[in-house]
Amino acid sequence: MKEFPALSVTLCCMTLFLWTITTVRNTGAETGVNWHEDAFFGLHYDLHPNAGDTELGRETTYEHIREMLEKVQPDFVQYDCKGHPGYTGYPTKVGSPSPGIVNDALKVWREVTRDMGIPLSIHYSGVWDTRAIELHPEWARINGDGTPDPNYTSRLSAYDEQLLIPQLLEVVREYDIDGMWIDGENWASRPDWSDACKALFKERTGIDTIPMGKGDPHWDTWLAFHRSLFVEHVARYTEAVHALKPACMVTSNWMYSVRQPEEPEAPIDWLSGDFDPSFGSERAMAEARFIASRGKPWDLMAWSFLQTGNQGWTTKTVVHLCQELSTVMAQGGAVFIYDNPQRSGRLTEWHQDILAETARFCRARQPYCHKTQTTPQVAVLHSESSYYRYNDPLYNFGTANHAMEGAMFALLENGYSVDILNEATLSKNLGAYKLVVVPEAEHVPDALKNAFAEYVKQGGRLLVTGTHVAEQYGELVGVTKAEASPRGGWVPVGNGAVKVAGDYQPVTLVSAAELAALLLQQDPELNRSDQSVSTMNHYGEGIVAAIHGPIFRNYYQCQYPAMRRFIGDTVAALNPVGLIQVHGPWFIEMAARNKEGNLHLQFVNRSVSGYLSPRRHMVEHVPDSGPFTVAIPLPKPPVRCFMAPDSSGLEWTWNDGVLTAFIGGIHIYNILIIEI
Repeated sequence: MKEFPALSVTLCCMTLFLWTITTVRNTGAETGVNWHEDAFFGLHYDLHPNAGDTELGRETTYEHIREMLEKVQPDFVQYDCKGHPGYTGYPTKVGSPSPGIVNDALKVWREVTRDMGIPLSIHYSGVWDTRAIELHPEWARINGDGTPDPNYTSRLSAYDEQLLIPQLLEVVREYDIDGMWIDGENWASRPDWSDACKALFKERTGIDTIPMGKGDPHWDTWLAFHRSLFVEHVARYTEAVHALKPACMVTSNWMYSVRQPEEPEAPIDWLSGDFDPSFGSERAMAEARFIASRGKPWDLMAWSFLQTGNQGWTTKTVVHLCQELSTVMAQGGAVFIYDNPQRSGRLTEWHQDILAETARFCRARQPYCHKTQTTPQVAVLHSESSYYRYNDPLYNFGTANHAMEGAMFALLENGYSVDILNEATLSKNLGAYKLVVVPEAEHVPDALKNAFAEYVKQGGRLLVTGTHVAEQYGELVGVTKAEASPRGGWVPVGNGAVKVAGDYQPVTLVSAAELAALLLQQDPELNRSDQSVSTMNHYGEGIVAAIHGPIFRNYYQCQYPAMRRFIGDTVAALNPVGLIQVHGPWFIEMAARNKEGNLHLQFVNRSVSGYLSPRRHMVEHVPDSGPFTVAIPLPKPPVRCFMAPDSSGLEWTWNDGVLTAFIGGIHIYNILIIEI
């Protein structure tokens, strides 16, 4: 998380709320079971206390906090403890309490949440601690030029053992908290050229020359070494907390998300993150799909406010929050919302009214979305081996996520349901997917490439993209790399064309057939080149298509409708059998999920009334989507079909193994339940 400065509840929603709270109480802190498995809707409040505070806790009273939480009725709450400046908002005996503490707000929050029967977690900044470095300069991470980092601590300093872990244990002992959301972690991690890191790197790897930048020998090994230090750091404090209180659930913000795609090793209890304040739905679309595949309880947090330019932070509309949270709920996840208390600890009442209305929207959908499982359709590979070659080290994106997310956007907008999986998860589940997409991943391990070949041989459908495809997948895709230089141009779409930037690799057809030729200008009949831009090859019982350039990176950067159609036409040429598909507006985001043996097709309307722009970030209204159709392969007629929780118009027919649902429209988020 970046640092920055009364409607009644229906009987139905109240019943649902009581059921949820009962579940959390019965499986929560007292029993030692992971209470995050059943928690669905939460609230997050933090202040990032600092040296300039003067009134922390002044207006934090039991009565006020209880009244505000009763409005929203969350399943769990996260409250302020220590932010990035490194000062605590409670009177710590271990570290640096803010000089502005006038009342112990955390104690009040503990009393309220205990009486309400809901878990209390803390927000605590881990790797990022500016105050700790002010007091202990030797704890700082060292830049390549030898200068100390003023904010980010070194993983081989005494910071963890002398401050972070003792402070976390202090909070558990003093406040009996139920969870920890450790912030400022992987996204605040950088390579460290401290003497301790250089010495341990030499000891662990046997490499004497320390790399200083990309392109140096052993640079990738140097980065992998630092990533391992980060995982060890998280494991240390998690194990220390669990040793004191096993029922205290611990997570590290954004660990094992898109930015950290390797297989989980650290013993954290759930996965979590907070997506971008503006245009958060786009970030949530990728994160929710990837984190949902990781096999742990998970949630994602929306900020309740945003900022445009330098105009200051302002609270979002209810409809904006509902749309952002919908894409998370549609993947089976839990949600929570970040609100800023006033420096005195008072919660702004009208903010809580907005949160309460948003909570009611989420609660109405909870029975149909929470803890659903995927119905495998299209798998998009998020290759950790490729990602870590190009990302902004250690864990920030750079542009390394663009092709993967471009593939996700293009496929969703062509009406398909998409899961995002890393190498290990996809390898274990290849056979379950009707279509597998490998978007511009240049360093896929040979074992997985061999698995792709076997998958296609057994009847699977595979789409691979990138300039490297002919060289790395030649036999499978049925082409060889031609001698001519890569070039860009246009690709044909219908009776027109769309520009594609970047290099597209010329290939020689062996067993493949050409799907489309690169155009040298925009007339699809007159400007054809002799270069195949996309090809298709039958291999065993299956089919593989290839686009020989950065088409998904292109789509991430422009999202041209004609490019979307070109990608959709390529998928259609593969004729993937058994795929559910939406036929309607491109902005209907579908997720094929299942629960208790029934299909739960989730539909999110990503459109807005008016328009958004670099100066207009706020969603003010979401119009009805208009009618659309969904084709669902189903071997026999369903027992029942209905829309929930909004009973929008639905008609359906079943014929020759296909259920066709005619949906009159949705507002923001609705679910089609198919009982089978």
